[in-house]
Amino acid sequence: MKMHKNVYLALAILFLISFIDSLFDIEKTQKIFFWEVNIWVYRLFRMAIAVLFMKSYLDIRNAEKSIKK
Repeated sequence: MKMHKNVYLALAILFLISFIDSLFDIEKTQKIFFWEVNIWVYRLFRMAIAVLFMKSYLDIRNAEKSIKK
């Protein structure tokens, strides 16, 4: 399934906002896929997902630019 490139950008922004929001969380643990994990593991997970979506967006954008040249 091919997603529009702007969906990747929107998801990257949402995960980045989620990461920033977790910085203000006072809890010591969070749940990821039914497992309790340390808050820093949770934050690292959110940041990694945001970086992956941003990288996908930039790769697609650069590929489109190189095709247009």
